[in-house]
Amino acid sequence: MKIVLIISFCFLSILSCSEKKEAIPNCQDAEKLAKSDFEKGKYIYYVYQDLTDDKSFNKEFSEILKSKNITVIYKTKYPPSCIIEAEENLEKSKKCYQRLMNLEMEAKFGNPFFDSIRIEAKKTHKN
Repeated sequence: MKIVLIISFCFLSILSCSEKKEAIPNCQDAEKLAKSDFEKGKYIYYVYQDLTDDKSFNKEFSEILKSKNITVIYKTKYPPSCIIEAEENLEKSKKCYQRLMNLEMEAKFGNPFFDSIRIEAKKTHKN
């Protein structure tokens, strides 16, 4: 009985390893996806913040943009390091998507739009 279980486990392990892995999109494919999402009205605005940035009004900023059908995703910028890390393909792909989505958002709404929302969020937070 144990031998049957061991053989079954090995067989299942081999099958799971041979499954086709999803390909990680390259930068060009990620940008096409961002363009497609944008054209479908899936608006995502990426906000890059340093560790020391004031994050007290992030909730208000997100809520105001959410009311305008825009999702906000906050990303932390880490300080430079002496250690050079190889950037994985998935991370490169994500950055390409994020960069193009932000460019599309700023082209549609204008950079002053997001600045004015930040000011409004700060005022709402203080009240």
